[in-house]
Amino acid sequence: MTPLIHVATGLFLLLGGRKFFWFFVGVIGFITGFTFADQILTINSPAITVAAGIILGIIGIFIAIFMQSFAIFVAGFLAGSYIAYMVITSFGLIPEGVFWFTLIVGGIAGAVLLFFLFDWVLIALSSIVGALLITEAFTLAPGIEAAIVIALILAGIFIQTKFLLRGKA
Repeated sequence: MTPLIHVATGLFLLLGGRKFFWFFVGVIGFITGFTFADQILTINSPAITVAAGIILGIIGIFIAIFMQSFAIFVAGFLAGSYIAYMVITSFGLIPEGVFWFTLIVGGIAGAVLLFFLFDWVLIALSSIVGALLITEAFTLAPGIEAAIVIALILAGIFIQTKFLLRGKA
């Protein structure tokens, strides 16, 4: 994805990930398809990796609209796996055993948390994924990147919580 798409998508998730659950699921589907084709299957064709992302993104949107309960598990699992993937690649932990174990544990944690604490975990996951997408668009020193990610996550959680509480009042 281009840096502009990273930033725009990241901002949309950061500010409205809970309100636009279907978009969050679609973005997670796209990221999963794109990353799986590019990093895991090592497909060297940009067209195929983008197509894989688009197909999984569209499937994710349809699941979110028509089968929301199932979409909660899928989105939680994929978001948890994506966050785990970003963490382990940031620390250079790529050995096969650690890689798959971390993705599965991250996915299960994300699915269970999203199912039981839907609004709050959706706010947190969409803020984290949004922050990671935004910072992924830039080449930054690790310390600066970590500080910006944390600041963006906190801003996203704060803004989305304000929207949530305003809607319940």
